Amino acid sequence: SLLITSICLTKRVQAVKWGSCEHVEVQKNFSLDQYVGTWYEIERFYNVTEELRCISETISSSYNGLRNIYEVVTLITKGNEVTEHTAELIPPDETAKDQAKLIFRLNQHGVQDPLDHGNILHYWVLDTDYTSYSLVFSCVSFLGIMHTPYAWTFSRERQLSANTTQYLHGVLEKYKINTDDFVKINQEDCT
Repeated sequence: SLLITSICLTKRVQAVKWGSCEHVEVQKNFSLDQYVGTWYEIERFYNVTEELRCISETISSSYNGLRNIYEVVTLITKGNEVTEHTAELIPPDETAKDQAKLIFRLNQHGVQDPLDHGNILHYWVLDTDYTSYSLVFSCVSFLGIMHTPYAWTFSRERQLSANTTQYLHGVLEKYKINTDDFVKINQEDCT
């Protein structure tokens, strides 16, 4: 929705920008346990050439005897075909100041190679109320010379009010991040 689509569907990225990644602040007092559940992708920074629609991600939690494991299942509709992708959402150490700075590790072909860092991206929750909206940001830096920012707006429903959308755009604009890069995801006629 996600980071998954950005990795899986094409290896292309949106516009590369000069300089290092923008400094952003994440949600204070973030609770991943409150964040679990289904989120529908409303907008993304990504120049999608294929018609993607009905994108959702469901985050679930399970305990493996040592720690909680947070799995992300993403459903993406392209044309009439629905594909499913899985990933792990890795929280920071419990003592970390910014609990909303998560790591998103994509599972490829059902096999996860812990040494493969090419499928790992930041999943930073900049703002959420847990019940209706979420704003996620990521950035890939190329030696601090260039970078590609990614952002997603999510909703617990298949639509998001104009006021909430405007508010979330304002959060990004506060960090000088251009929201004109957003592409709206079609969430109509989804099953």
